[in-house]
Amino acid sequence: MDDNDLIAALYGTVSEDTRWTEVLDALKSRLGVASAVFQRLVADRDDLIPVISLRDTWSTQEATRHDAWANSPLNPRFRRDTEPRGQDEIESDHRCLAFSATDRENLKQGLAACGLGAGFWLGCRTAPGEHTTMIFHRYPGDGRDMTDADLHFMNLLLPHFRQMSRLLTDVAGIKARLSVAEAFMDSTSLALVACDMDLGVHWMNAAAESLVNGLPQVAQLNGRLRFRSNDGMSMVRGVIHGQRGDTCRVEGDQPSEVLHLRVLRRDAADKRRWGRNLALIALCSPGTAPRIDATEVAHLFGLTMAEATLTTHLVGGMTVKEFAAHRGIAEGTARMQLKSALTKAGVGRQADLVRQVCQSLARL
Repeated sequence: MDDNDLIAALYGTVSEDTRWTEVLDALKSRLGVASAVFQRLVADRDDLIPVISLRDTWSTQEATRHDAWANSPLNPRFRRDTEPRGQDEIESDHRCLAFSATDRENLKQGLAACGLGAGFWLGCRTAPGEHTTMIFHRYPGDGRDMTDADLHFMNLLLPHFRQMSRLLTDVAGIKARLSVAEAFMDSTSLALVACDMDLGVHWMNAAAESLVNGLPQVAQLNGRLRFRSNDGMSMVRGVIHGQRGDTCRVEGDQPSEVLHLRVLRRDAADKRRWGRNLALIALCSPGTAPRIDATEVAHLFGLTMAEATLTTHLVGGMTVKEFAAHRGIAEGTARMQLKSALTKAGVGRQADLVRQVCQSLARL
């Protein structure tokens, strides 16, 4: 693998983190060293903590041995005063001005115990108190500093390492925000689906999956929404494309099985943009009761669990009599629980209790 291929492979790790071992093996071979490791370091008081360590094949096999000293606070490199002072750096055990003579002797002995020789590295600051580094260790007993050839390659690699580190940081941030958004959308009882113009499903939350699986006129097949009738399919496609407004209804076998669909957001078609044009749609069916957690209702309204359980079943459409039979309790007991729940919620009628619970949870 020549240098250009190596640099291209380095960028490939941004989207395929499984390629790190292969890339680090190639870098190790290119420099003729024993070990190549990529790390993300975060400052913690006076120390630097390696929160991510990606290693070449041999270093992976020796990870326990290396972590006992080389990747621990015993190593002078993990002091806060050794982090990059500028945006990026090329350094070595020999050149680092933060090391005293005692530090260098400790490094020599500690690395030898780990089966490693002298180290050199490049680093890039990604945020205050955070940076990435790629460190290379020579073979045991080899205490040489970087050669001119090593330094030339490190200078060639540094701007690409800097850009790759920024990309990794940006992608990690996007993934974190996406994870939070998906967690929120999974927690809501509103059924949400993100699909493309061909009804290919790119994401759906748990409520939508339950609804699609429970209705006869719609299904998800091979990653796409499919409707039983051609009219239903044509109607939904028209709404997704913005040709028939933003809402439609697809009939089921029973009146309660009708599916209501609303487009919440539709990306404008633009062939100059990367990716697929997606629509975010909301689904609901009158026969599907909202999912409500009795524990949450109890906490929000100060109810006992018995009162909260009754309330959630009333929201789901049961009568007090049906609930009593369902739970195996006297109807009078259930009505006493309802009376107490009404008082605690500050309402006078069962319908008002149901409405207040639904509105409060919807706002949350």
